[in-house]
Amino acid sequence: MMNITEGRLADELTYEGITMVTADFRYPIVSSGNSKADKRINSYYRHIAKTLMKKARNELLPDAVDEWKYSVENSYPFRPFEAVMKYTVTMNDGDILSLYYDNYEYTGGAHGVTKRFGDTWRASTGWFIELGDFFSRGVNYKRLLIENAIKTAARQIAEGTHQYFENYPKLIKKYYSPTKFYIEPDNVVIFYDQYAIAPGFEGTPVFEYQTEIIP
Repeated sequence: MMNITEGRLADELTYEGITMVTADFRYPIVSSGNSKADKRINSYYRHIAKTLMKKARNELLPDAVDEWKYSVENSYPFRPFEAVMKYTVTMNDGDILSLYYDNYEYTGGAHGVTKRFGDTWRASTGWFIELGDFFSRGVNYKRLLIENAIKTAARQIAEGTHQYFENYPKLIKKYYSPTKFYIEPDNVVIFYDQYAIAPGFEGTPVFEYQTEIIP
């Protein structure tokens, strides 16, 4: 198990004294006593936060200034752009550290967009563990996960708890990715991008698959 604290990189980007972009990136900082593994993991997330801040300053800020100027000229209300990163640790046990982080951007209009990423690490080495490592050798885990997702979505539709696009079985197959997963104590969880298989208000669709196979 790793000790986890929170790192943060935040700023309010302004133009003529007015906030154009609020940027707030929170990321995990791990400590296990294994300096090499800790360094790999911490450098990875620190680099992501720095890259997001660079994007906020070099891309979002100029776009927000243009939007602000247009709103002033046309007497429209202006809402500052946003860039946010938040993470959730889903498993931190033994040699496995798994988490996901959401990058949210609002760049005008009615809604922002959230993009999720999942990472699963071997704590002792600081290297990634792949999805296939959580299944017995020779198992067609892609088929199992896709079939489980389709059955789960069908049940959720019947129960009225979630909505999916009409051709969701085809979309679940099309947009499946072996990199979009994280681990919970008893589950492998796969997820899909917002708008990929369901309306935007559904957020990030997730599907749990029970497994006791631990690498």
